[in-house]
Amino acid sequence: MTVVADRTRAESAWYGHCQQVLGWFLAYNGIDEERAREIVESAVGGRFGSWIAPDVVVVDAVSSRFARTVDENQ
Repeated sequence: MTVVADRTRAESAWYGHCQQVLGWFLAYNGIDEERAREIVESAVGGRFGSWIAPDVVVVDAVSSRFARTVDENQ
């Protein structure tokens, strides 16, 4: 998340790129596309805004939810 926000300067809809990268990570690790989309949406959905880089609290919450959801699917 922080790398994507940094690289895109957290400009308009940067979080879409973040969701794409998280989806690639899941695909690389063998999670099918539909389930990956559900995991990413569950972790990220509605927690980021355009033109606003995520603060530490948001990054921690999203990464924890993402890890927990992935772990449940292993």
